Parts: sequence; C-alpha cells; structure tokens
Amino acid sequence: MVEDLLTFVLGSFASLFPIVDPLGAVPIFLILAAGYSPELQQKCALKTSLSFVGVLVFFLLVGDGILEFFGLAMSGVKVAGGIVIFESGWEALKAEPRLTPTEEEALSCQIQEHKDISFIPLTIPLLAGPGAIAVTLGLAAQAGETLSSETILHLGAIIVAIVLIGILVYGCLILSRRLLNLLGENGIIAFTRLLGLFILALGVQLILSGLEDWIEGLFSTYLSDLISLPR
Repeated sequence: MVEDLLTFVLGSFASLFPIVDPLGAVPIFLILAAGYSPELQQKCALKTSLSFVGVLVFFLLVGDGILEFFGLAMSGVKVAGGIVIFESGWEALKAEPRLTPTEEEALSCQIQEHKDISFIPLTIPLLAGPGAIAVTLGLAAQAGETLSSETILHLGAIIVAIVLIGILVYGCLILSRRLLNLLGENGIIAFTRLLGLFILALGVQLILSGLEDWIEGLFSTYLSDLISLPR
C-alpha cells in the first residue's frame, strides 16, 4: 500500500511539474514584482503558491461534479486537455512568451494600479492554467471512480504532489533573483525547452488515452445495443 501511494505521488508530480514549470515563471515574476519591496515580494510569492495549491485541489475534488453538471465525458476532457498541453509544449520548445501581448498590456495597467498579481496572472493562467487543470482532472479519474478508501488515499497522494509543487513554486519565486543570476535568461529558456519535450509527450499521451476511452465506450454501447436486439 505504501509503495502504491508513493508511486501515485511520484507519478502525479511527474505529470504536473513539466506543465506548471515553476522556473519558467521566474522572469515574469521579477518583471511584475519589480517595484515591490522584499517583504511584499515574499508575501506575493506565498499567496501565489497557496492560490496555486487551492485551485488545483479544488478541481481535483469537485472536477467530476463540474463535468457531470455540463454533461461532459472524461474522454472529451482528456482529448481537449491533451491538445492544450500539446500547444503549451510546442510554445515551450519555441521558447515563446508565456503571456500574450494583450495579457502583458493588461498586466502593465494592473501594476500601475497596484493591484494584487498573485492570483491573476501568476496563479491563473501562468501556473495553474488550462493544461495543469486538465492534467489534474485526468489524475482525479485515475484515482478511482467510486468513493472508496483506496480512492481517498489516491486523492491524498495527488494532493501531496500538488503541495510539493506548490512549495517549489514558492521557492522559485522567493529565490527568483538568485536563480536568474545563476542560470541566466538563456539557461531558463533552455530548461523550458527541455520541459517542452516532456509536455509534448504528455499531451500526446492524454489525447491517445481520451481516444482509447471514447472507442471503448463506443464499442461497449454498440455491443449492448446488439445484444438487446430482438431475436
């Protein structure tokens, strides 16, 4: 049981970490928090990491209910999430900015007005964006469909992985200046490109998993209809 939980923690961490990419958020954090005092930067980093954990845990626990409310199948979410993740990986390989020009313009106004940047844009869409949410929903599906003790333990393992990444987010943001001086902008771009390969593979895997679930459901429905036909 302990080995199973440890495997679930490591697997969840490996799935989420590349798409979150805390190190890739360092240059953006330095730009956004350039006018902040060290104390305010530390407070912003803490609020960002807590918001990140809160958003992903929220979707982990109530994501199934949201899907049921809108009548969405998990197979469709996997395919859609896989496409989003694939696009993120492709952008990471090209080392394109993580924020669009429109978002950057909105941010400049936000900074001038001294608004809180910890939730938007640092948490959403930068760290806990659509890709991270899609992976979290996929992990929730792997945890189990029925509410059992095993499912609860698996969900707990995923939460542990999310918290660990949240700690890394806090560490990267609080040490952002040192990390940028140590690695340099080119070093961070190289690291982001390396993660891009893993993100691409993760996106393809999620798309294939969604298609597999859809085909299985299609055949299951077809066989059920075939068996129920009058003889």
